[in-house]
Amino acid sequence: MSLQTFPVLILCAFYFLTNSYIYADQDEIVDVNTDWKWAVRKIKELEEQVRIQDERILTLEKRPTASEWTSMVDIRKTFQKQHDRIVQLEARIDELETQTEIENNELGETSSPERMHVSQSKRPMINSKRSMVKNARLLLQPTPVSVETVAFFAYFSTHNPPSMHHHILAFDTVITNVGNAYHPHSGTFIAPRTGLYVFTWTIRLWGNSYHTSELLVDNNIVNTIYLNPVNEIDGSVTGTAVVLVNQGDDVLVRTGSNYNNGDIKSDTNGRSSFAGWILM
Repeated sequence: MSLQTFPVLILCAFYFLTNSYIYADQDEIVDVNTDWKWAVRKIKELEEQVRIQDERILTLEKRPTASEWTSMVDIRKTFQKQHDRIVQLEARIDELETQTEIENNELGETSSPERMHVSQSKRPMINSKRSMVKNARLLLQPTPVSVETVAFFAYFSTHNPPSMHHHILAFDTVITNVGNAYHPHSGTFIAPRTGLYVFTWTIRLWGNSYHTSELLVDNNIVNTIYLNPVNEIDGSVTGTAVVLVNQGDDVLVRTGSNYNNGDIKSDTNGRSSFAGWILM
């Protein structure tokens, strides 16, 4: 190697090292930006999850305890007993008033003019007392307890093939949804208020299909039904439950952990459906 070519090699090496350093810095900047965007996105996702959990916790904190619900039921029972007693007393008062009028009329027919005059002079007083009794009865009339109506009914628009275990049955055709608490896309009813509810669901099967289905309330199995037509019938089976549901609880129907095969049928010849409503 000559002395003339040596400086040229030095310059080439310096140029290569400088450009490599610049490109490395650019790659690191790109990597840092990518990591930063990912971190920001994850932070936003975590913040959204925390917000949802906070709302869920707030809903759970507002739920009445078992003792509070028992007290509410006892109060309503006491109220109903008092109402029944008031009705009985009103009937007895009407009976006594009628009997008193009959006795007064009989007494007036057989009494002297002087006694008739005294009886007539006391009549305004008697009428006044009757008016007071009637006013008191009006005040004792029970105050109606308003209950927010909640009810829904939905069915499958077509045959449904839920062959896997624990498959949520999303009944997609909604006929009734008072309170807008049933969500057809997820097949879930979310209780808008705490109360005693009735739920019922029907599963239609035929051929070699067989299924176990479960009603879940707040992720707890409340009732289970099973049907196997054994290639002999086109039939259906229905399950029903009366259960206390807290505000915010999810209620749904899903396939069981065992014995699931084939389509769940639903057409104009017979619907597979899900319904529920609040009692009190």
